[in-house]
Amino acid sequence: MKLIPFVLSMLFISLLFSCGTENDENEVLKEQVIAIHDEVMPEIGNLKSQQSKLVEKANALENEADESSYREELNKAAQSCESAYDNMFVWMRQFESEYDDMTEEETRAYLQEQLQMVEKVKADILTALSTADSLLQVGA
Repeated sequence: MKLIPFVLSMLFISLLFSCGTENDENEVLKEQVIAIHDEVMPEIGNLKSQQSKLVEKANALENEADESSYREELNKAAQSCESAYDNMFVWMRQFESEYDDMTEEETRAYLQEQLQMVEKVKADILTALSTADSLLQVGA
């Protein structure tokens, strides 16, 4: 009969530690999401700046018939900058940092989804900036 309290104690301790592990995993996921956001957020101003330069350069070529494809690339790149900018703020508005109403499993699934979303935002920002830089170097 002394075995039952021991087994119950061990069960309780193992449940307690397993919940702590899930919390820790979720905290690591949340930190990853925030770190990616923090990495690319400083580039937001650069996106708008590059977008303006692209539009300005495209407008300067408006009367140049032989530059129409380059002008089209400039406008497309400007749109990519605007889209990447907008997507960052759309992501930020929908991101929830409190998970009181979620189970540990729901929180983990939510954070994994947010990690994928913010990685896409990062990729879009970096691609838009790279394209803008390349196009603005042409003829500079």
